[in-house]
Amino acid sequence: MAEADALPQLLAYRQRRWLSHCSDVLQELLLPIARQWRDQPQAQALRGAVLIENRIDQQWLFTVLNTALMCPTGTQLCLISDAEALPRAQALLKEAHLPVEPWWAVAENLVPGSQLSSADSFNQMMKQGQFWGLLPHEQLLICQTDSLLAQPLPVFFFNYAYLGAPFLPQQQSETFERRNLGGERCGFFKVDRAIHGRPNPDVYPHLHGNGGLSIRHRSAMQTICQHHMHQSPPEEMEDVFFSRHLNRIGQTAPLEVAQAFACESRYQPTAIGSHAAWKYWSSSELAEHLDQHWRQVWSLKEALANANHEPTTTNT
Repeated sequence: MAEADALPQLLAYRQRRWLSHCSDVLQELLLPIARQWRDQPQAQALRGAVLIENRIDQQWLFTVLNTALMCPTGTQLCLISDAEALPRAQALLKEAHLPVEPWWAVAENLVPGSQLSSADSFNQMMKQGQFWGLLPHEQLLICQTDSLLAQPLPVFFFNYAYLGAPFLPQQQSETFERRNLGGERCGFFKVDRAIHGRPNPDVYPHLHGNGGLSIRHRSAMQTICQHHMHQSPPEEMEDVFFSRHLNRIGQTAPLEVAQAFACESRYQPTAIGSHAAWKYWSSSELAEHLDQHWRQVWSLKEALANANHEPTTTNT
């Protein structure tokens, strides 16, 4: 029984490390940054960053502020919740002094009957052309509260109709020590997880499309829904659904571009972002990723502070 518990307990520990990092960055860096944003001119909204969530807590706030910081200028926050959670979400952002008003929506109003508390209902909502048609921008970043933009996102990636972390098979194995009461090492045992990220045959040859952190074009999502939704079984995950049909609507992004954008099952040190990193990476890989993120946020905080204190010059 102890052997069976070892890996789940280790993964739970890594998740707590990830959440602790997010909380620390929120309090020490992102909230001070949000207060400094008031002094910066606001750009015209050219694209959207979409977060769909009804669990409105500090992790939600971290995701909103970090996404706003890391997205290119001209990206509008598009925040979707349910009717019950909406007032709490709006109040939390007001407390954070965010100077930009997001685009707000209620899931039930976009697709009647949608329930964000149900994973199946959320999945079905995402496969409805009606949902995508009501979003306010063509170019979209989809993010979740278990995703992380670890560095600024270049606008270049928004050129692709669909882009997500690669579907690359990965089997996680961990070796644990056995010790006696005297502290002496008396053996080892290894725990293997089921292979994660095994791609659906239809996503060849591009091999990417994880939806937890993804770039999408509204029109492409609508087209796939219109022509293929009737063939998608209810249990099919929405990101697999869209990834399977990308080749039918145009040229897909090369795998190398997806690897540069985000990673999930396999750690990619230079990737812009990640999804559910604690589930699949080693402790050292996770630590490196979080360290990189902290450094990026700190440098942007310093840049913003310096910009706000630069003297204004006028030509006479």
